Amino acid sequence: MDRTRVQGLLLVAAAGAVTVVVVVALVLLVNAGSGFEGCTSTAQFGWLAPLLAASIIGALAWVLLRQDHRIEEDDTHVPAAECPECGRTVMGEWRMCPYCGEVLDPRYSRRV
Repeated sequence: MDRTRVQGLLLVAAAGAVTVVVVVALVLLVNAGSGFEGCTSTAQFGWLAPLLAASIIGALAWVLLRQDHRIEEDDTHVPAAECPECGRTVMGEWRMCPYCGEVLDPRYSRRV
């Protein structure tokens, strides 16, 4: 495993642990005033709601953090063209020249 992948997994594990601690602390804080009688966590399956919420939050964090945000080298190359009106270099995919406002037609623009 490469270093960034290990760091990502450690970050997900830390976020999951923090989420579980926060959910448990919230359940205890909300139910502490009533002496824990009839609170969510003492019901037969009352513990399931905080556990499910923490699992969903952890899963979302895992999915978002494991996405690869690297840009491929081939995707970064955009062909350049020349504006027919002012002659300045513009990106080949642009529809309008930012310098003179000429509407560009990619079929007729000359590649630089």
